[in-house]
Amino acid sequence: MGARTATNWVGNSTPHFAIYTTDQNDGARDIVERLETARLFLSHTAWASQNISQRVDILAFGSGQEYSSYGLNASVYAFYQRTRQGDYVVIRDINPEHFPIVVHEYTHFVAEHSGLKLPLWLNEGLADFYSTVQSRRSQVLLGEAPEGREATLNHSRWIPWVTLTAVDRDSPYYRQSDKMLLFYAQSWALVHMLAMHADYIDGFPKFLEAVSAGATTDAALQAVYHKDLQQVGREAEEYVRSRHDEARLVNLDVRPSDLRTQPITEAQRAAEFALADVLAANPQTLSEAKRRLETLTARYPGDSSSEELLGFLAMSGGNQRDAEQHFAHAVQTNTQDPEVLFRLAHLKIAGEGPTEEVVDLLQRVLAADSNHYNARLELGFAAARMGKFDVAVQALEKISKPKAEHTYVVSYTLAYCLVELHQGNKARMYAEQARKVADGGKNEEQVAGLLRYIDQELPVEVASH
Repeated sequence: MGARTATNWVGNSTPHFAIYTTDQNDGARDIVERLETARLFLSHTAWASQNISQRVDILAFGSGQEYSSYGLNASVYAFYQRTRQGDYVVIRDINPEHFPIVVHEYTHFVAEHSGLKLPLWLNEGLADFYSTVQSRRSQVLLGEAPEGREATLNHSRWIPWVTLTAVDRDSPYYRQSDKMLLFYAQSWALVHMLAMHADYIDGFPKFLEAVSAGATTDAALQAVYHKDLQQVGREAEEYVRSRHDEARLVNLDVRPSDLRTQPITEAQRAAEFALADVLAANPQTLSEAKRRLETLTARYPGDSSSEELLGFLAMSGGNQRDAEQHFAHAVQTNTQDPEVLFRLAHLKIAGEGPTEEVVDLLQRVLAADSNHYNARLELGFAAARMGKFDVAVQALEKISKPKAEHTYVVSYTLAYCLVELHQGNKARMYAEQARKVADGGKNEEQVAGLLRYIDQELPVEVASH
């Protein structure tokens, strides 16, 4: 890779967006305003969740050269990336012509956080449809065609509908530029009709729900509209030819009432870590991510973020030794991430067995996230093996519904620990639960022996009146 262009990042934020840019013009505010308009409009749609609290970070480069210097695909103007750290839209440059592409990627964010699981044609068509949303005083312009879509449809032989709805990420229609243009255009046209034509608009949310629940496109169309894919496809072609796909104004005032932004302190540092996070989430840029993270570790030795990401990179590559070292360094620099604490504890159990450090790490996980099932499970088992029976009982009793594969071992471990604590009645209760789910053989013999011990050695506890 060639020498990387030097970048100086500045940043500003609203409650819903943070934008980092190396371009010193006013385009950053314009992007945020367009995104706020889209956010407010989408909040009025029937399919979008009303409970999306995650902030989206926008990483806007100043040029295509700068963008590609990070190993990013220079042919892609923008993309959405969800990582375990956050949600990002990465932009090649701040050019007003590309703002619809940014909104397109933001729509992917809304769809994902709304729980929609859509085939590729519908996911891309939906994002394309909302990408051109614009505020016009107390109205919204909806349904304008993204640049080039109509021309592509008017000068191309359309993809067979059964082929379009089966396209996946390995398909030539998603890999080859000429085929991809037609795939996007045709997907946009079908969504446009379903979302705006009087015969389809009322059923569109139900259609999305049916497809997201696992129905095929054809099955969902027949269930909601009582028409098959071929019939709906023919109508979509006529819809475009007859110019019914034109935009319209909707009476809804979604002008952002307050776009005051706050400057982000240490924007350079935050942007560098965000970029490393994005690179680490892409299999094609893992080596670049590792190089950048190692640089950030040296530059910001007191920040745990780079060590955390290096640990997860090592885990994904199957290098558990390096992962443990990175997670340990993250803990030494005061990470508060419960998943990092859990991963370190898990790796230490595999290497050293349960220790005081492991118990402490798992207790810290539960202090941060009391619903962390695996941490509670491993704390119970580790504490039991160390003779910390009260800690084990406290951890395991709070698992109200163990997974099927853990039901026996949780019940048996609780019974065993309670025997050691001389609580015969509760020990017997959990032992009986274990006996009911024992799958024969060793488990059945093990729990039978424990029940005999309880009956012979522990007195029956009589409740006082």
